[in-house]
Amino acid sequence: MKLNVYQGKEVVKTYETDKYDLMFGTLEDVADAVKLDELKSGDDIEIITLVAGLVVGGKETVKKLMKDIFDGLTDEELRNTKVAEMAQVLVDVVKYTVEQLSTGFGLKN
Repeated sequence: MKLNVYQGKEVVKTYETDKYDLMFGTLEDVADAVKLDELKSGDDIEIITLVAGLVVGGKETVKKLMKDIFDGLTDEELRNTKVAEMAQVLVDVVKYTVEQLSTGFGLKN
């Protein structure tokens, strides 16, 4: 996952991580905020719609999650990120969350 920090249109810093060890409490926060029970097809468009609701209704959850994923990310840097890039990270996290829930609870082989 990757998140750029901008100053105007120029990238001034990039945070990257190959993996994210999702803690159960964070998984609960994401699952509650995104309303995973409404997920039917699991395609990107559906997940983006749910993520949009998370961004609107769960701003603090999003900030906490992004700062947890990208070690060292500050609130000010987060204010200078593109929503589209942040949304892609959130889509990836939701997919990972669904995968972890499915495999962790024996719903998927």
